[in-house]
Amino acid sequence: MDPSTTATAGSLEVIGKPCRLCRPIRDRSGRSRFSETPIIVREVLNLERHMYLVKFADGATTFVFPDEIELSR
Repeated sequence: MDPSTTATAGSLEVIGKPCRLCRPIRDRSGRSRFSETPIIVREVLNLERHMYLVKFADGATTFVFPDEIELSR
């Protein structure tokens, strides 16, 4: 398994959970997102940076850093 895509311990706890964006985020299509509540799809470690792949209601996805989101309760 490639270590650059290996999920960190405890990642199963956040997969599938909704989160709140802490600041505007630009998705892969260039649209600015902020008021939406995406779902965490995957947790990755890329070049020693912890990131989440999130999916929006319209199906768009993008990577965010942990300090850019807050887990919804």
